[in-house]
Amino acid sequence: MVLSNTRLPATLRESVKVELGVAFHTPYEIPIVVAINGALMSVLWFFLPAQWKNSLFALHGTLAFAMVLAGWMIADVPATNVLGPDAERMGHALDHPAAFRRLLYAKNIALWVLVAPVCSLVALGIGVNNHDLTATVISIVAIVILPFGALGLSAWVGIRFPYHPIPLSERWARRRPWRHMMVRWFVLAVTPYVLVPTLIAVLLLPSLAFWAAFAANGLHSRLSAGVYAIGILIACILAIAGSLGGHRMGERLARRRKAELSEYLSDPARG
Repeated sequence: MVLSNTRLPATLRESVKVELGVAFHTPYEIPIVVAINGALMSVLWFFLPAQWKNSLFALHGTLAFAMVLAGWMIADVPATNVLGPDAERMGHALDHPAAFRRLLYAKNIALWVLVAPVCSLVALGIGVNNHDLTATVISIVAIVILPFGALGLSAWVGIRFPYHPIPLSERWARRRPWRHMMVRWFVLAVTPYVLVPTLIAVLLLPSLAFWAAFAANGLHSRLSAGVYAIGILIACILAIAGSLGGHRMGERLARRRKAELSEYLSDPARG
């Protein structure tokens, strides 16, 4: 059973400190995977044929690179499997709604720390090279805020379908029942790579519609600073709503599934 005396961090700051301690500790799984995601996205951005690149990426342009890079770097298992790797604390937090949400926010912030500063520096370098600091600042605001909206919503997957982080060799050795131990796990492991970029694209849809309506020649023309800023503001408002509302709804989902989640999280053998 999940231990009833498990200590929960009393503040968001303490929660973030714990999460960062886990991230920057052997085997450094989260930083390594985030870096791999960024490298993969960069390769695709610069080396894919134009028609494939246009199909894969919703945004285009030099500054868009840094924004898309941020979306891809957070698109990893920590964005969805928010319960399984921290089963004991999250299981105990099911009885404490505020603490549960605080832990979710802390996990988001820890992932954000690995992504936003790097992508902001990339955007700054591009902006300085292009002599367009106004658009650069607007893009950095998007890089800083938009990921939280996607993370607030993507957590629902891990609350509804948690799984324990079991080494692949051990998972294979205990592959029966096959459908649960292998198929379910594989689907959930690859889900964030599709879900998170999709959520960010959805958050940007109203902005894209706004830019298409008010730019001189639609989305294919250079946006004025004002039009670009308003579009990003719309996306940021939606992202903040997605983060706050998403985690609140996630906590309610966890509360409704408390008995099932407690049983699952307390038994790593469940896979």
